[in-house]
Amino acid sequence: MTERAPFVAGEVKSTAAVVLESLRQAILVGDLAGGTQLKQNEIAAAFKVSAAPVREALHRLVASGLATQAPNRGVAVAVRSERDFLDIMELRALLEPHALRLSAPHLSRDDLDGAEAILDAAAAARGAAKHAELHWRFHLALYARADRPRLLAQIEALCVAMSRYWCPVWNKVGLSENWLDLHRAIVGALRRGAFDDAVRMTEEQINGGRDRWQDEFKRTLGDLAP
Repeated sequence: MTERAPFVAGEVKSTAAVVLESLRQAILVGDLAGGTQLKQNEIAAAFKVSAAPVREALHRLVASGLATQAPNRGVAVAVRSERDFLDIMELRALLEPHALRLSAPHLSRDDLDGAEAILDAAAAARGAAKHAELHWRFHLALYARADRPRLLAQIEALCVAMSRYWCPVWNKVGLSENWLDLHRAIVGALRRGAFDDAVRMTEEQINGGRDRWQDEFKRTLGDLAP
């Protein structure tokens, strides 16, 4: 558990949040493989806490899709699979261009400056988990003016789910050579008011990433199911 997980607040305010952060981080970076049983009593003993906050943390993991719960089998880390990866990417291709189309006309210069600053921080980040966190924050910053809280919540959940696939691979093979340029191009189009171009580039990036990384996942992720 060497890297911080995406989308976890810096200030932990409850025991359940401590447990959740640690478990989620371990799942995202691959320390806890798919199918690993998450036994409430063992986790409570490891953290030296009662069962109640562990139960809450496990419930939130299941709700986020990072874990599954089956009758008489308890809670286990969700299995990574090629089918799950394609499902996530297909949903991203549907939802994210739509969010950007709604948000783009309302983004201010300050919004775009802020998004570009996040992008710069992502490019300089060390460790795949930190890079993933900033990468998703960049995209979510561009969608923030869509005024569709349910839509954005769905996209953020997909970002978390996608990090289970990106983080281990980025740790091993690094980013695509043109990653930064492709993302800067989206901001450039938005600054010019070329909203359709920005939406098209976003969709192309998602679909291109799906095609480019699918084979890499098969080679890199030892626990990837069909």
